[in-house]
Amino acid sequence: MANKPLLVIGGICVALALASFAGAWAIGEAAITEMEKVGVEEYIQGPNTSFAYEFTDSDGLGSAGWYLMMDGEYLDEDGDGLTDACQNVTFSITDSEGIDVTEDASLFSCQTSEDEFGVGDQMWDPLPDDGRIVFAYVCATVEEDVDYECFIGENYTITSDSQLYLFDNDELQLAYADGVVGLIGGGLLGAFSSCCCGLGGILLLIGLLTGGKPTQTVGYMPQQGVAPGMQVPDQGNQSMGQMPQQQYTVGADIDSSSVADVPVSAADAPVSVWDN
Repeated sequence: MANKPLLVIGGICVALALASFAGAWAIGEAAITEMEKVGVEEYIQGPNTSFAYEFTDSDGLGSAGWYLMMDGEYLDEDGDGLTDACQNVTFSITDSEGIDVTEDASLFSCQTSEDEFGVGDQMWDPLPDDGRIVFAYVCATVEEDVDYECFIGENYTITSDSQLYLFDNDELQLAYADGVVGLIGGGLLGAFSSCCCGLGGILLLIGLLTGGKPTQTVGYMPQQGVAPGMQVPDQGNQSMGQMPQQQYTVGADIDSSSVADVPVSAADAPVSVWDN
């Protein structure tokens, strides 16, 4: 006989796990669909020689910043570690008061690597095969390796003598944020479902393997040959394992009127056949 309480609890856990799996799948699918709708090209402006942007940090965790791009390829024919196309490009950044903050607010990189896994700007290019290259970064305060001095609410103007593109990486990351949160939520719900399913399976297994016949009351001995509903005579305080003792009274059935008052003498006693 199975353990019914454990089976019920295990069944509830498994049912809850299945429902959670379905919810996690739906959330994850919706998140992926949302992320697929994001178009990188929408966050690339240019070509132009001047761009003006206000620096913001909506989540307080730092900004992914703006990437400066130009037409070209990631080639280093002279082997100096710099991308040939951007070596001679210059730009400047001024704040709302017209103060040049190029050195404080930006990083000129222009690096490439023949090794596809090497350090280079192509690692951060959102569209590495579109005929444009990344060569500088502005106000990417989320990076810990570079100390960008950019202030929230400040307006920065980026100018150059060359035709440039500006990629707003911070806005792109914010557009992906909802999808990423959805994926994380779906993953956590999926993990909960797995735990719940595992627990339910264990409880079901234990419930099937445990249980059994009801335990008999200590001291109770089944009565053989007694039909259901019949009462068994009370045996008093009879000890377990002892046979019932029948009580007899000597002389209880003898009529006292038939008993002789005079004792039989030896002379009157019957003669035994063995006396001869």
